[in-house]
This record gives sequence, structure tokens and C-alpha cells, in this order.
Amino acid sequence: MNRERSIMTVRLAALAAGASLLAFGNPSYAQTGASEDVEGVEAITVTARKREERLQEAPISITALSSATLERAQVGTIAGISNFTPNLILNESAAISGNNAATTTFIRGIGQYDFTPTTEPAVGLYVDGVYVARSVGALLDVADVERVEVLRGPQGTLFGRNTIGGAVSITSLRPSDDAFEGYVDVRTGSFERFDAKAAVNIPIAEGLAVRASGSRRSREGYVRRVSDGVRNGNQDSWSGRIDMLAETEGGFRARLIVDGTRRRENMAANQLVAVYPNAGFVQVYNTQVAGAACTPNPGPVGNSLCYNSQWIPQKGERITYGTFPSQSDLDLWGVSLNLEQEIGKVTIKSISAYRDMKSISSRDGDHSPLRIFETVDDYDQWQFSQEFQVLGTSFDDRLKWIAGAYYFKEKGGDANMVYTSRIDFMSGGRIDNDSAALFGQATFDVTDKLSVTGGLRYTKDWKRFLPDQYVTNSGLTPFPVGSRLAPYVKYRSTYHDLNPTADVSYKFSRDIMTYFRFSEGFKSGGYAFRFFPPTTTVPDYQPEYAKVYELGFKSTMFDRRLQFNAAVFRTDYTNIQVSGIPTGRVGAITFNAGDARIHGGEVEISARPIPPLRLQFGAGYLDAGYRNVPTNLGAIDVNNDSRFAYAPTWSLTGNASYEIETGIGTITPQLDWSYRTKVYGNPANTPAAIQPGYHLVNGSIAWRDPSGVWQVTAGVTNLFDKRYFTTAYASPSVGYSEVLFGRPREWFLGVRRSF
Repeated sequence: MNRERSIMTVRLAALAAGASLLAFGNPSYAQTGASEDVEGVEAITVTARKREERLQEAPISITALSSATLERAQVGTIAGISNFTPNLILNESAAISGNNAATTTFIRGIGQYDFTPTTEPAVGLYVDGVYVARSVGALLDVADVERVEVLRGPQGTLFGRNTIGGAVSITSLRPSDDAFEGYVDVRTGSFERFDAKAAVNIPIAEGLAVRASGSRRSREGYVRRVSDGVRNGNQDSWSGRIDMLAETEGGFRARLIVDGTRRRENMAANQLVAVYPNAGFVQVYNTQVAGAACTPNPGPVGNSLCYNSQWIPQKGERITYGTFPSQSDLDLWGVSLNLEQEIGKVTIKSISAYRDMKSISSRDGDHSPLRIFETVDDYDQWQFSQEFQVLGTSFDDRLKWIAGAYYFKEKGGDANMVYTSRIDFMSGGRIDNDSAALFGQATFDVTDKLSVTGGLRYTKDWKRFLPDQYVTNSGLTPFPVGSRLAPYVKYRSTYHDLNPTADVSYKFSRDIMTYFRFSEGFKSGGYAFRFFPPTTTVPDYQPEYAKVYELGFKSTMFDRRLQFNAAVFRTDYTNIQVSGIPTGRVGAITFNAGDARIHGGEVEISARPIPPLRLQFGAGYLDAGYRNVPTNLGAIDVNNDSRFAYAPTWSLTGNASYEIETGIGTITPQLDWSYRTKVYGNPANTPAAIQPGYHLVNGSIAWRDPSGVWQVTAGVTNLFDKRYFTTAYASPSVGYSEVLFGRPREWFLGVRRSF
């Protein structure tokens, strides 16, 4: 494995080096600037280093998707960017929750599997500079956004804790005092789809403007419950945003943003794929509740009193036999205030934000009419954050620097009710967390070509957890009603870390650069959240850490007709937090499972050989291997030979579009393609949770009238009706495995009116 890993890393490095030699070898390949009259590859501004700069100048592996790219690709929610970004998995629904509004996010093989309040993400999500702390409620619409940036690798210095995999940053369109403008976009399609979004920009006076936007998403689910016809996996959401901007000639800027989302949906479209009759809950049900009818366990297939493989749908069937109430509701709102004051070459910034989230989701985990394992999660969280930044330039702008302070506070919890055949219990608790940090970073231009960067961040976390877990109904003598599953005691922990970053970049010309980057990050520790059978103490786990060494190359060539970016990296990943269900227990518990090393790389190519034709290709490679896994993981089946969850060896993306000018307007067909090799859906590599490699193809064709006011788009997603799953909950200990299959082939037709 080590030899193959080294060979692949060398190949990726050689590819980047070869492209650089090609660019250097012929000066015509590397123009110092694009001609004004040439329609080349789209130039995108990013803020990966907390200041605006060209994507091609940032010494970080970044995928940046502009609003135009998102529109052409028909991306509706943040989950859609996963099909256009190498080494990113961003799926709808957390693997265990059944919550439609949650996400499962991994970058370069590092991410978050569980959704409990005590579990931190490894990929940070930011909206207009505000950190979104929980995966529940993180499935955001990307309506009316300026761009989405995916930053790969630890972002610990500038973005802080819980970004050891990377960060996803959404920047919304700002109000403008230039003109009154907006749009209305309506579409219909398969499964009684009705989507609508609209935005309006209102100039009020010079330096004062308001932008309002809203979206509605409605679609029937694609997995039918046999018992009552309810369709799981539906969409029924409303979201809105009001953005107010005030600017003065004295360099002062204030931006107030209020946003909200409301979802009233059924549970995620999970389906049963495996039954384990010798597991505790299944065996108890078949032998003690059903009794003679299901003896010997698991009883005859066809006897509806028995829990066995009869409840697994036939291949291709989109049904579930579950009868427990199906629900996935979310209420989310937030407000942020960004203040800026420019004083000469110094800018002082303040970002204040408050967010509040409530969610209720219920799930029939066993997917049968029987009462084997059913859950309800009553989840709530609020957070407050305050960040101060001071940015500036010195020494004739050769030194660019930033210093800042950050504070974060959150409270919340999850009242997790569990219903089984012989016992019901509350498995939940409350969190109370604080975090504070000081950070600074500076970039010095040694020459007009050579730049060096150094940065440092110190973070301290204070965590408190109060487990509130007890038996509510019992037919088992050892567990009387009211007995505690864990001590009703508040647990406290403190964690701290120092995260440096350093890079050296060299510009061969304005449009060709190479860089070497070192960065560190840490993901905070926490507490186990679920307990059955009872425990006398609450297990905790320690932070995990990542150090990344990255060599990158960025270029824009042929008068901006070709953009080629590449990076290779090595991640030293230590004290890894692994979530799994130990033998003999019910809920997933997180352990620190030794170390790992991840090798990999990304290549991204954008081309516009002629103005009407746009081509994009991306490739991500990962080779992740555990090292030094301890043997005392509480019977979780993870060892040095285990494969990483959600870390496919290859992730490939591509799309092509061509603008055809006609007498009645512009017709643009587009084809989008993505491919992933085998994906393991849990750390234990349970066979039922392994998704073989698969391709996805989407296609669309758009007509835009000559004035650019009207646009009509028709298309098909999952063109070849590929059946694949995105997340999995595999529990041989509880007695079943379920997966969330992606949506089937669907058509859509949309009309957009701009004004």
C-alpha cells in the first residue's frame, strides 16, 4: 500500500510539474494579463485569507463556484456543490438522524459522521463570515449567493477550531446602490415539484441599499411507506433573507443580515438493506415478544410477526414497511451585523452574529410494522459569536497583515427518545460551550515574485455536558421506570491548542505561481451522548489534530482561455475521533482511535478555447490509512487495515456547455458528470454500508432571449437513473442496516425573469 501511495503521489506531482514546464517553456502560454476583449475563464475573487484576492493568487487548494456557475449547473442546496468539487463529500442528512435538514461533510477524508450536540464538525461551514456550528440545519439553499468557496486542508489559523478537514464558505450577494434590479425564478418537475426563488435589490440613497430574497422548495418524496402511502424524502421548505447595507465616504460600512428557514417534511428516504437476527434487540423481540411464532430466531420469512429479511425491499423498490410517525421539521433564523471602518491603510472589522435552531425528527429505524428500534430527536441550539479583525498593509504594501480576536458561545441539546419492544428510554442531554481565540497572520513580499506567510492562532474551549437519560417504559426487570442510564451530573472539560500556518509562494508571472504550505488544525473533544445499557460514568474523548504539507501550482494561460490548478499533500492525522457502535450497546460512541496518514491531491482545469464553449474537469485522489490503532476501542471494529469512511480513492468531476447564438436568443446545452470510486459508509467498513463506485450525469438546455431578460431551462438530473446511496447507518449490534439512496431520475422545467 505504501509503495502504491508513493507512486500515485509522484504521478500527481509530476502532472503539476509538467504543466508548469509547459507554461514556462513558451511565453505565449503565460500572458501577463488577459485582453479586455477576450472572453476567457471566469476570474473569481475569494476571501480564503480574510481579504479579497484573486483565486489564482491564494496559496491554498480552493474550489470557488460563482453564482453563474451554480446557476448553469442547477445547484439548489449546498449539497449540490459536492458533484463539482474534488475530494469533497457533502451529503444531505446525517447518517444516523434521518433529519432532512442535516448534512454529512468530509474534505480529504476528514469529517463528521454523527450529528449529536456533543460532536463537533471537522469541516467548518461559514455564511458571510459567520460560523454555523451544528450539522443539523446546515443544509442551506444557495439561492442569491455570490460564490461558494471550498477550502481544502486545515484552516486553523484564520478560521479556527473544527476546520481540520477544511471549510465551506458561502458569500451572499451584497446590496448595491447602483440600480433597482432582481429576478423571479419558478420551476416544476418530477414528483410534483414546485420551486420558486426571487430577489430584489433596492437602492434607497447613495451608499444605502437593501436586498431581499426568498425561496420555496416543494417536492414529493421518492420512498413510499407501504402502510399509509406517506412519501419519505420529500421537500417542503421556505427560506428568506433581508440584507441592508450602509456606506459612507469616510470609509465606514455597516451590513445587517436577517435570515430564516422553515421546513416541514417527512423523514429522510432511508431504506432497510440488512437484518442481523442475532443482535440484541432483534433477538429479544423474536424470542421474547413474538415467541413461538418466530422460533427458531429469526422465524419464517412471510410471517409478519417476525423481524427478518422479509422487510428488506427488493432491489429497485423504493418502499419502506415502517409505520412509526415520519417527521423532519426545522425552524432556523439568524441575524448578523458586520461593521467596517477604513482608516488609511488599516481596516477595522466587527462581525456579530446570533443564530437559533429548533428541529424535531422521528425515524422508524427498523423499517417494519414491528417495534424494534424507533427514535425521536427534539434538537435545539442557539449560538452567539463575536469576531474583531484589524487588517492592514505596511512597508509600501509589501506587508499584508491581519490580527483578531474571536468569541463563541452556544447552548443546546437533544431530547432523544428511543422506543423498542421491551424498553423505552430518553437518551439525551444539554450542552453549554464557550470558545475564545486570538490570531494573527502576515504575508511579506520579499520581492515582486517571492512571498512568505506566517500565522498563529491560540484557541481555548470550555465544554459542559449534562446527560439527562432515563428509562420511561420498561418490561425488563433490571431497568425499572425512572432509573438513570447515566449519572445526572454536569461534566466539564477544557481544551486548548496553538495552530500555526506558513507558506512560501513564487510567481513566475502574474498568472503562474507555485507554493508550499504547512498548516495545522484541531477538532475539539467532547462526550459520548448515548448510553444503553446504563453506565456509571460518561466517556469522553480528546481533540484530534491534523498537520498538512501541501505543494501547489496555479496558472492561467492562453490569454485566460485555460486555467490549470493542482496540489499534492500529505496529512498527518493524530488522535483520530472515530464513531461506532460497540458490541452489546445501542448508540454510537466516539473514541480516539490512533493515528493516520493521508496522501492525495487535486487537479482542476477550466478551459474556454472559444467564447461559446466552457469546459471544466476536476480530479481528487486520496490514500488514507490508519496507523497505531489501539486494541481497546470498546469492541468497535476498527484496525490498521480499516478503510476511511467517506474517503473514495478517486473523485472526478466534469462539465461542458456551449452557447449557440440564434436569431431568437442564445441556446446553451450543458452536461455535468461526476464519478466516485468505492465509498465506505462507516468506520467499521460494514459490508451493507459499502457503496461501489458510480457515475452521475445531469443534463440541461437553456434558452435566453436576446435582451437577457427571459430564460427557460429544461433538464434531467441523474440522467441514467443510477441507484446509489449517500449515507449509511450500519448497526449489527442493534440489528439492522439502513442507507439513504439518492434521488432517482427527475426532469424539471424552469422559467426565469430578470428585471
